[in-house]
Amino acid sequence: MISIALLGIVLIITLILVSLINRVQERRGLKRLQQRRLKLQVSNLEEVIAALELVLPNRLILKQINDEILELLNAILALESESTEHLEASLKNVEERGEALASGRDRPITSYVRESDLQIAQTQHYINEAIKILRYRYSRGRLPEEELDIYLSELTWARLMVSVTSYISQGHKATERKDVFSAHAFYQKAQNLLIESIHPDPRRMRMIKELGEILGGNREHLSVDLMPDEHQA
Repeated sequence: MISIALLGIVLIITLILVSLINRVQERRGLKRLQQRRLKLQVSNLEEVIAALELVLPNRLILKQINDEILELLNAILALESESTEHLEASLKNVEERGEALASGRDRPITSYVRESDLQIAQTQHYINEAIKILRYRYSRGRLPEEELDIYLSELTWARLMVSVTSYISQGHKATERKDVFSAHAFYQKAQNLLIESIHPDPRRMRMIKELGEILGGNREHLSVDLMPDEHQA
């Protein structure tokens, strides 16, 4: 009887230990899953920054995305129970990038012009992703409404300009080839996009007017402030 009782106690202890081990493994598995999800989000945000750093003139928009990456990395770090050196190095790099974006130290030449319809679509996709990120940060109290409105206006303008300036650039190339028909089609396409848009930026009406002058043969290029790409050496 004693041996049976001891065997029963051993079995109970074994079951308890197995249950505890399973719980520990489940928690570790959940942490790893959470980390993988967070790392995927970081990777996606890094793609957005990489795609738009040579497109968006306003570096503070990119800083908002960078700040979101910082929050995600800190969340990953909080879940890490082993080596944290790699994560801490990533955090430092992202913090330094954020400081550079805030200070305006990194001021690369930006351009809305893309070389193909595929590039136009890809860039506009990343602009849409940036819009989602800013709205998400606003919903969590990370971004004041006034700043959100300014950034959204700039992003929607950028989304429009990616198409418009790219078609204008293609029109110029067709003009250089003496392909008047194609040039006219590209200029008209750009002008139509501006006409169909309801964006309140006053530059839109000026661009419509100046494109009309190009189509009429009274102008060769847009004003410098409307399309700086045309006037860069």
